[in-house]
Amino acid sequence: SRLPPFLCHPTPTGAVAPSRRCACVLPWLVAVVIAATSSPEAHFFDSPDTFPSSARMASQEAEGKGGTGTAEGYGEQVELYDKPSGLKYLLYKPRALLKTDGEAREKKSFPLLVFLHGAGESGSGSAKGIIAEGIHGCPPVEIHHKRALPELYERFIVASPRTDRGWGDADRIKTFTQNLIDDKSLAIDKKRVYLTGVSMGGAGVWNGARTGLFAALVPVCAAGMARAKDVNVPVWAFHGANDVVVPVGYTDHNIGELKKAHPDLEIKYTRYKDSPCPIGYPGYDGHASWMQVYSGEEVHVNGKVYKEHHGKALFEWMLGHSLQ
Repeated sequence: SRLPPFLCHPTPTGAVAPSRRCACVLPWLVAVVIAATSSPEAHFFDSPDTFPSSARMASQEAEGKGGTGTAEGYGEQVELYDKPSGLKYLLYKPRALLKTDGEAREKKSFPLLVFLHGAGESGSGSAKGIIAEGIHGCPPVEIHHKRALPELYERFIVASPRTDRGWGDADRIKTFTQNLIDDKSLAIDKKRVYLTGVSMGGAGVWNGARTGLFAALVPVCAAGMARAKDVNVPVWAFHGANDVVVPVGYTDHNIGELKKAHPDLEIKYTRYKDSPCPIGYPGYDGHASWMQVYSGEEVHVNGKVYKEHHGKALFEWMLGHSLQ
């Protein structure tokens, strides 16, 4: 069988690859490194739809939990298509943006959160393919199951595009986001647009930094390398130290370089000592730090409890930043 796409991540300079990774992965990594370094714009994480993306929700509900939202007060999440960028996406509109039950829509602008999925959810099919157990705990999944924090579902518009080419094209991210901002029916506050993503999507966050559209960046277990010259807004990065899929050395290196290049810029880094595996993938220890990042309570996976979580603080932190 083929190697799951999210395992195809070379190790950054100076980082040590986890010894637990099987030696049979090395030929894949060598090929991937060659492809990644052949061009400054090449991206090793561009992967086809070869990894399971359909959710096994019975297993998900039994094995993992996180978030404290209830069914009351939710808006709606629908699938749409953005022709200019060629991206299918899920768009969540908070209830305050909708006219429901005879209520008049509130006359105010809304912050926008753009979420970029990882390689395991890649595909050219329906955007609903990202509602997968592999990213249990991430914003579109938690909104779909009405488990999200009220700090998210009551206050943010959330856009979650799906790609089959990775997130290496910053212009594509820019086109997609700008089209949302320009949609007057959404009433997006263009000064409060935020970008977050996990694994391959975390690499997309670093790429999206150069667009100039985002007021803050939240890369989670990011697989890519940041360009310090592109990052000029606040960052809060997260990574599990025990991640056997994307070595924590990636984020250690990126944050170190950013702090040296931008000593006056707010750059936060939460390095979890212990993070869970993704639901349904027990061999990929430490990779699902996103469960802790977006959750408002301790996370339970495979009988183990992970007490650290940052969801409430994170969403409040985002809203505390806006473009000048």
